[in-house]
Amino acid sequence: MSSEKILLVDDESKVLSALTRSLLEVDMGEIKIASNGMEALDVIKKMPDLAVIVSDYRMPGMNGIDFLAQAQKISPDTTRILLTGAADLEMAVDAVNRGSLFRFLIKPCSAEVFITAIRDGIRQNQLIRSERELLSKTLNGSIKVMVDILAVLNPDIFVQASRLRKLARELASAMELEDQSWEFELAALLSQIGAVTIPRNILVKWQTGGILDVAEREMIRTIPKMGKLLIKNIPRMENIAEAVGCQDCTFVGRITLDAPSGENIPLLARVLKIIIDFDHFKDRSYTSTGAYQALIKRESEYDPHILDVFGKKVLKIEKQAAVKGSNARPGEREIYVDELKMGMVLTRDVVDKNGTMIVARDTIVTEVLMYKLINYFRSQSMVEPVYIETGI
Repeated sequence: MSSEKILLVDDESKVLSALTRSLLEVDMGEIKIASNGMEALDVIKKMPDLAVIVSDYRMPGMNGIDFLAQAQKISPDTTRILLTGAADLEMAVDAVNRGSLFRFLIKPCSAEVFITAIRDGIRQNQLIRSERELLSKTLNGSIKVMVDILAVLNPDIFVQASRLRKLARELASAMELEDQSWEFELAALLSQIGAVTIPRNILVKWQTGGILDVAEREMIRTIPKMGKLLIKNIPRMENIAEAVGCQDCTFVGRITLDAPSGENIPLLARVLKIIIDFDHFKDRSYTSTGAYQALIKRESEYDPHILDVFGKKVLKIEKQAAVKGSNARPGEREIYVDELKMGMVLTRDVVDKNGTMIVARDTIVTEVLMYKLINYFRSQSMVEPVYIETGI
């Protein structure tokens, strides 16, 4: 018997019995029934993994089109079929447009036609779920590769991106946009990926507040553009790529003639502008309060609502974290390279024999990072031991 779940909705009990019997005779799957739209919506909320929904059109309280339109919001991957004896062109168009129907069946419908429609609906649902799973794995794999490359090529930028990710997560929560938190975090984590195209000596000069010449400043200004180019071809990352490309855009005024301003700047980009500048000021030895005051002095560059939320809610969290960190910082222990395991957190910079940093503190050890450290150790370039949090 198939494990797929099918929901039948009709206010006529005889019709429900006949449809259910047709499906059970061919072991189609687990059958659920409901006599009206509201009852059916309750079933969907408890069972969002339904493969197929079949609904009558004429039902008391809520017609089939209205019901299927709401069902789509709850369970968008479920295949939707409308069964009705009152067919006309206008109603059919409305059903397809509002309910995103897979099939439109006319009563009386033979058992053969009905079963074929259900089988096709199940295959459609399986196809959608498989495609979504493939996209999800492609997305996660692509992001992991990019983050691993960033951690290996530029530990400083990777650590900065990790700090930005934390701020983005807190800001999404403060703005009551938890359902979009994954976009906030990914945009922050990948916001500096374009830095891999900049020579390391220029990046170091920029990060430490050194004076850049005209050509070097122009290179730094390309970081958002390069980041967008690296991200935009990853499935489902179009919004994040656009945000990364617009992270320097100012709320009032334009950095270039074709740059957006005000609310034309993507929301994610307005978020990035605030947290990146805040982190920049804080990295220049500002306190959290001092960094926020530096933002206030340039407040025309930022979305005023987001800046206000950041100051009142996120900055408070930032201060609390700093106090907790200074008063109750977990201990550390020293280990050697062959003791490293994925998930460990480095508490000190790992350096080579010349004092050049190989991996920055606060970096989480990944499989790629382990190979990097092992290779440095084998080449006798790395200074041991390394230091990790004792909580690991």
